[in-house]
Amino acid sequence: MTQRSIIRRATALLLVTILCVFCIGTAFAEPDSEPVDLSRAKSAVIAELSSLTPVIAKETDVKLDVAGLARLPVLLYVCESIDAGKLALDATVTVSEAAAAVPGPTAFVETNERISAESLLKAAVMILAGDAIQALAEACAGTSGAALSSINARLSELCIEAECMSLSAEGIRLSANDLLKLGAALAESETFCAYSAVYMDEIVHEKGNRTELVNANRLIRNTTGCFGMATGSSTEAGYCGLFGVRRGETAYLCVVTGAPDSAMRFSIAQEMIEYCFVTYKATTLARAGEVLVEAMPIHGATVHSVDLVAGADAVLLLRQGETYERTLSLPETLDAPIHAGQAVGKAYFTGPDGNVVAEIDLLPQMDVPCATLWDHVRRVFVNWLHG
Repeated sequence: MTQRSIIRRATALLLVTILCVFCIGTAFAEPDSEPVDLSRAKSAVIAELSSLTPVIAKETDVKLDVAGLARLPVLLYVCESIDAGKLALDATVTVSEAAAAVPGPTAFVETNERISAESLLKAAVMILAGDAIQALAEACAGTSGAALSSINARLSELCIEAECMSLSAEGIRLSANDLLKLGAALAESETFCAYSAVYMDEIVHEKGNRTELVNANRLIRNTTGCFGMATGSSTEAGYCGLFGVRRGETAYLCVVTGAPDSAMRFSIAQEMIEYCFVTYKATTLARAGEVLVEAMPIHGATVHSVDLVAGADAVLLLRQGETYERTLSLPETLDAPIHAGQAVGKAYFTGPDGNVVAEIDLLPQMDVPCATLWDHVRRVFVNWLHG
């Protein structure tokens, strides 16, 4: 091996830093201390939806009685099951004795009543009707036990330390952070989102009687972009709510628990929401698959270079009026073979204080195999042919 080759290969092993400074109209949002008075709530948090980056927070990890919001894990199972085609909305569900006995809020279904899955779903999403949620969960899984097994497995996937012991969700305690995770999952469900912002509807029972459904979340009527999600209250829990608001490309989830009355619950939530939309903006710094580095040199391959793409989305909640720096950490050249899913470098996003606020892997856009002897011969011939 020549001295020149040795130097080139040694250089390839050293990471060099390529600074690409670019301005963004906003900057990463550090959680604010007290922009909104949260003293009347047991816990509260507002976070950007895609990253769950918190902006305002109080007692977010404390497990609490959250009244009807405890039913959200079961509702999530129902909605994701319907999304997956396990239960058709036009299917007829026979209500079990156990489901009919679940206390309010309720859809007033009776034991052995036959009713459409869509009617039950409306009541489940709009008012967190416990009888409707349990009847749907049983219909999706076949048995209560099978449903509970799936629900608890999903909680584990979401890194929520809680266990559902019954489909009525009695006794389960959740933190504000737990509710954020459930809200983010529900926001991905087409089944849930189809009804979560509906204010008023009704269902028709088997005997022809009707039950009027009125969504208790008043933010869907007076807050621009509110798409749900759920409210609940009890003597022990106080007044609780999980709210989602989207305006343009920015969306937030907001949680309030333990407010002394309904008006205070909505007031705290609305103050947090409006503060965040005035002060911050969610900015997409990179999308998975987006080319961030063009024509990265590669040695010993069938091609001279390969584009590098972002390995994941990079979405940051940024404060108005600040700028950011992107730093790419890469070798000077790549060595074949490489694979499309192989991380070959990093993209770092740093704030004005110099702290890294996000990082993503840089991946080759395609597989690049080693060049064969025939490839080298052909390359020499082509070079000779072109002088």
